[in-house]
Amino acid sequence: MGNANGMGNANANGNGNGNGNANANGNGNGNGNDNANAGGAAAGGAASDFGTCDPTMSFEGGRGNRPATEFTFQSNDAVIAANQQEALNPNIITNRICDELGNICGASDAAIALCEDAQAQILALGTRDQTTADAWNSLVGGGAARAMRRGMRA
Repeated sequence: MGNANGMGNANANGNGNGNGNANANGNGNGNGNDNANAGGAAAGGAASDFGTCDPTMSFEGGRGNRPATEFTFQSNDAVIAANQQEALNPNIITNRICDELGNICGASDAAIALCEDAQAQILALGTRDQTTADAWNSLVGGGAARAMRRGMRA
């Protein structure tokens, strides 16, 4: 199931950025560290209990009366999004998602810990584009698995 922390490589970019499997244990799957192991990260996130909420986020242009060319981040969960305006800075949204998992979603402690770990990794990436949202969604288990679990079509 990925590296020793059970979360795959914990990034969508494999291990080329130095944030992946920095421990001496490798990724534990015998495949080495040269495979952009988003599948392991998704499996770790999908197994977590996020309660009633979807922890994923989107990156879209034109929200909140902004020009179509100005892209912002926002939670994909309507309940979380209701408490937070879209933001240019993804860390504002990841912070809100992690806070609300414990405050209103009824998420498990393990899911909150996974969210906080993903939050730190997004902060370390320092990006503010679609790759940021993709990395976050991979780290927390991806949107498709969550949508199907909640009985919706992806």
